[in-house]
Amino acid sequence: MKKKGLSPVIASVMMIMLVLVLAAMIFLWARGFISEQIEKFDKPIGDVCAEINFDAVLVGDNELEIINRGNVGIRSFDIKLIKGGTSEVAKFDFGGPQIDPGQAVKKQVTLLMDDNTEPDRIIIYPALLGSVRGKNANRPFTCVDAGKAI
Repeated sequence: MKKKGLSPVIASVMMIMLVLVLAAMIFLWARGFISEQIEKFDKPIGDVCAEINFDAVLVGDNELEIINRGNVGIRSFDIKLIKGGTSEVAKFDFGGPQIDPGQAVKKQVTLLMDDNTEPDRIIIYPALLGSVRGKNANRPFTCVDAGKAI
């Protein structure tokens, strides 16, 4: 008598392997939706963004002065240039590790769109450096709720 099918043991093993492969695929897919938890001072960095207080002033045509009036050091800034329906974002790195509370920085900056026209609006967003939870790594985080128009 010749058997023409799978034994129940082999079929069960194949079903378990299929479930494990599908679970791994779903886990890898869903992991892309969960962002890394970035912390500063042992709390979520979004909460620290609420403590940021700074003033930004254009001095002349191309010099930007930033004063940190809060109690959190600011790592850098993202400058959003807006003209009509177009916007561009540029990094503003002031050359030091951060602007400590109470410090001021003044630096030359080009505030022109890529086509060398002046923007209608300029918004400056502070960026903090936080540590990634569970990893020995630091990541910058832009505080979009703390932006100021100049």
